[in-house]
Amino acid sequence: MVQERINFLRDELNKYSYNYYVLDNPLISDFEYDKLYKELEELERQNPLFITPDSPTQRVGGISTGFSEVRHKYRLYSLDNTYNYEELRKWYERITKEFGSNVELVCELKIDGLAIALTYHNGQFVKGATRGNGIVGEEITQNLRTIKAIPLKLFEDADVEVRGEIYMPKTSFEKLNEENLANGEKPFANPRNAAAGSLRQLDSSITAKRDLSMFTYTPIIERALKQPKTHWEGIQYVKELGFKVNPNIRLVKDIEGAIEYCKEWETKRFELDYATDGVVIKVNNIAYQNELGFTSRAPKWATAFKFPPEEISTTLRDIEIGIGKTGAVTPVAILDPVNLAGSVVSRASLHNFDEIKRLDVRIGDRVLIKKAAEIIPKVIKVCDSPEHENLPLYQLEKTCPSCGEPIQEIDGEVNLYCLNPNCPAVLKAKLEYWASKEAMDIDSIGPSVIEKLYNLDLVKAPIDFYKLTVDDFLKLDLVKEKSANNMYSAIQTSKTRPLSRFITALSIRNVGKETAELLVNELPTIEDFKRVNIEKLAEIDGIGDKIARNVYEFFHNEHNLMMLDEFEKLGFDFTNTNSSPKTDELSGKTFVLTGTLQSMTRDEASDIIKSKGGKTSSSVSKKTSFVIAGENAGSKLDKAQDLGVIILNEDEFLSMVGMK
Repeated sequence: MVQERINFLRDELNKYSYNYYVLDNPLISDFEYDKLYKELEELERQNPLFITPDSPTQRVGGISTGFSEVRHKYRLYSLDNTYNYEELRKWYERITKEFGSNVELVCELKIDGLAIALTYHNGQFVKGATRGNGIVGEEITQNLRTIKAIPLKLFEDADVEVRGEIYMPKTSFEKLNEENLANGEKPFANPRNAAAGSLRQLDSSITAKRDLSMFTYTPIIERALKQPKTHWEGIQYVKELGFKVNPNIRLVKDIEGAIEYCKEWETKRFELDYATDGVVIKVNNIAYQNELGFTSRAPKWATAFKFPPEEISTTLRDIEIGIGKTGAVTPVAILDPVNLAGSVVSRASLHNFDEIKRLDVRIGDRVLIKKAAEIIPKVIKVCDSPEHENLPLYQLEKTCPSCGEPIQEIDGEVNLYCLNPNCPAVLKAKLEYWASKEAMDIDSIGPSVIEKLYNLDLVKAPIDFYKLTVDDFLKLDLVKEKSANNMYSAIQTSKTRPLSRFITALSIRNVGKETAELLVNELPTIEDFKRVNIEKLAEIDGIGDKIARNVYEFFHNEHNLMMLDEFEKLGFDFTNTNSSPKTDELSGKTFVLTGTLQSMTRDEASDIIKSKGGKTSSSVSKKTSFVIAGENAGSKLDKAQDLGVIILNEDEFLSMVGMK
């Protein structure tokens, strides 16, 4: 009798949860639900042998010691991205060449969340894992069990694996951040970060308190009453099994229907209570999908159309002038703070003074901003308003705000420059760059320390770092003996950095980290740099005439040559070129890295390539041998596809270099 009551309560509560969290159609009040839940909880407490994994009481969670790796039974592929309707039409043309016109497509909103894989055996939820690198993920079953949109038991005794996207509703995100601020905790940047942080809690009872949900978008059916022949049928079937499916999914007859769907949701998406960043378009016919197959990283039968970056308007309060390490003068927009794509923005790039003229930006304007590559805020237009014409035109700065010298043009350059070699802003920018991780990587020497050293006349040029004593650091406010010793040691250690780092740190115009490495591969000593002519420099792959001229002029400047001699006298080791590979198996091969890698950083991957005799480049060309594409690969991947360059995913790269 007790077991029957427990079974009845469990089935009823699961049904009510399904209607509430999946169908958004509550059948009873919260009060009535809580009453039944407490009855079940008490009966299970008194009769623990009758507790089953699919009971609603088992969603509360517990403490985990960590997450173990799990190998996916079926690989989770990435998606190729398209950014305009012409690219979509070209993708569709490739498909219709195979199967004729009017190939049906399914359009789904691309949820900005975390991809997961759920496994069900005999209708019971048995395992849940993160996407990871698509082949290996982390098992987070205990945390996923707490999400009420995920069924613990299906309405059918089936063996299936489904893919879905975990997300946090915008309203829940705002509520969570309000609570964090009230408790003196740091708020999350955006709903996706909040969802990720919630899923990775070792205490799954914390996950249970966060209002997470899930949309299911792909079923892999191993054993069930139905075996759908189309993706659309598969989505309808998983709804019958008890999964939550996005209600805005649409079956269309061709690519024009898909484009119409994309246009509709480009603005309409902001009305939703969850974040979306595009539309996923899939060939409906599963037999066609199987015939089309996959590339090394993505299905050929699906693509993701990415919406343009989020844009927002705000008021431009001022235009500040920044001076870089080469003397380049950069205007920066000072804005009324506004939340843009998950972060508060109060400054944005205006690129250069030509851009200010082109946009006709005036202080006091309402301007539209967006994040370039989803990272750097920039002003893209002035909003129409009657007040605009009454605002004064922006007056181009004629003198450097730091030193007062005239701002000048350089032939062939868009930027304006302060050419005063003793400009305080230029000198400090060079000092900061010299100590940065990209250059000499001097630990503990940041902008604030450099500002103090500069103001005390202890450091005016990079070479002055190496003349400092421990006592000099003790002259700085709040610096104790241990910190002083650490800073002194960090500076001395930097003398042994590879020559490519030293060339990078010199702030030669247009010579960054990757260009410096290309140069050092061909010119392994400082003496080679002093002797080389412009023609030889320009012949180096990836250099060109402009960079060749800048490098030649730097190493034929009398002041610079005296400085290099002084560096050598101070103990610099210019023989450490770091350019000799351990092997030559990748000799003659040039790699371009794009996107986010899962098992290493791009710098680490670059070091592996160089250790095996290969080269890396920052841009894709016909000379590129391979492009290594990680997650969220962008325009470099597109260019590689256009040029027919071989594209490797992370696993293929690891196999190539013997790490898999």
